[in-house]
This record gives sequence, structure tokens and C-alpha cells, in this order.
Amino acid sequence: MLHDRLPPRPGPELDRALDAVESCLARYGLTRTSMTDIAREMGVARTTLYRQVASLEEAMALMSSRRFHRFLDELVELTAQGITAETFVLVIVRTVRSALDDPVAQRVLHDEPELLGHYLTSGSLAVLAEQIVELLEPVLDAAMSTGLIRTADPTMTAAWIVRIVLALGAVPAPDDELEATVRFVLEPMLDPDRG
Repeated sequence: MLHDRLPPRPGPELDRALDAVESCLARYGLTRTSMTDIAREMGVARTTLYRQVASLEEAMALMSSRRFHRFLDELVELTAQGITAETFVLVIVRTVRSALDDPVAQRVLHDEPELLGHYLTSGSLAVLAEQIVELLEPVLDAAMSTGLIRTADPTMTAAWIVRIVLALGAVPAPDDELEATVRFVLEPMLDPDRG
């Protein structure tokens, strides 16, 4: 039921369906949500929903893609305004906190942990992480080329950041230590004054 690769950014015409997907996943969980539930949440017939998304797996993939691209948009916006190691640390802290507070993530962690185990052991998470690295690398490269963050291999830096976020999501630091933990790990990697 989980997917390996994120599809391209979904268009705004899918927002209503993807909002319904998020609501149903938070309410019922991944294994208990059906296309009927999503159509009911939208207030439409299943045939209408199927014209927008072909399957539950596609709906979940599109929802995940929308979430990730919103995060990427935030990074691009910060880059345009002059992203620094400090702002990057704060974005990562906010990202980890929002992931830990996310109702869909909480539902999976507490009620369906076997799905995460399968995702980890099947190699799906590694494939997805590689894709996120590919999407994050140009953002880091742009910030490095302007000297706003430490110049290094942007692909390697992106890979480390993705691994740090995944680790903090799987084994979170206490909330009052999260920012200090992220700062401890990321600042030496990103701060141009430490290069």
C-alpha cells in the first residue's frame, strides 16, 4: 500500500480529493481507508473520485507528493530571500515537529507500526529518500553558489539532511531538545563560517 517514488507535484484541481485523503487516513489509518471513505468525505460518488485518482495507492502517493512539494516551496522561498544555516536549521526543526504532530503519521506510528517495518525492510524508504535527495540538491546548490551556506557536495549534503530528518522522525529527540539537536548536527555542515 505504501509507494516507492513520489509522483510529480499534483495540480490544485486535486486539492479537494487530497484533503479528503488526509482526513480519512488520520481518522481510519492506512489499512482501513477505502476509496469509498474518501468519496464520502468529499461528498461525491466513487466514480467522480476515480476520475481524479485511479486507486488508493495513487491517492496516497499524490498526497505525499503535495506535502513534500509544499516543504520544497518553503525552502525555495527562503533561498530567494537568502537562506542561511540558521534559517535552514529552523526549517528542519519545524519540518520534524510538524511530521511528529501530523495526525496521519501519528495514526501510522501508533496503530499500524507494521507498515513502517515493511517500508524499511523492503527498501522502499531508501528509494524514496534518494528521490527526495534529488529534489533537495538544487536548492542546496543554489544556496551554496551564493555563499549563504557552506560550499560542499550538494548531493552528499542533501543525503545527510534527509537521513537526519528520517532519524529524528523515527527516534525523536525530546521536544525541548529538538532544536539543539538539529543545530548540533547541521550547523557544522551548513555554516559557511565553519568551512
